[in-house]
Amino acid sequence: MTEEKQETEQEEPKSDRASKLMNDMMKGLRDFGNTAMEKAEELGKIASEKAEELTKLGKIKLDIHQLNRSRTKTLASLGELVVSLKTKAKLAKLTEHESYISLTKSIKELDAVIELKESQAQEVANEEGEAEVEE
Repeated sequence: MTEEKQETEQEEPKSDRASKLMNDMMKGLRDFGNTAMEKAEELGKIASEKAEELTKLGKIKLDIHQLNRSRTKTLASLGELVVSLKTKAKLAKLTEHESYISLTKSIKELDAVIELKESQAQEVANEEGEAEVEE
């Protein structure tokens, strides 16, 4: 009977240690899970901000591309006008021609908008570069 008491006494401390070890392990896993979740949220926010910046820059670059296409089409129209007015007498009065005035005005306006968009793209790119330096 003495042996049975000793075995029972020895089993209980092992059980307590195992239980404590299991509790510590569970707590550690919970802490690890919480830390991992916080880190994932933080990285998700950073990725979201980066995606917004790239989307903004991409939209501006698309606008620039479309404006350049419009400018090219306008220049082509201007060229067609000049070719259609191939006589010297008509070309001498080119600056008075309504289509010429309209087309050149349109080209100048497109140039101004393209320049503005390119400066916006540069600003966004600079902001992106500053954000990377801060990280």
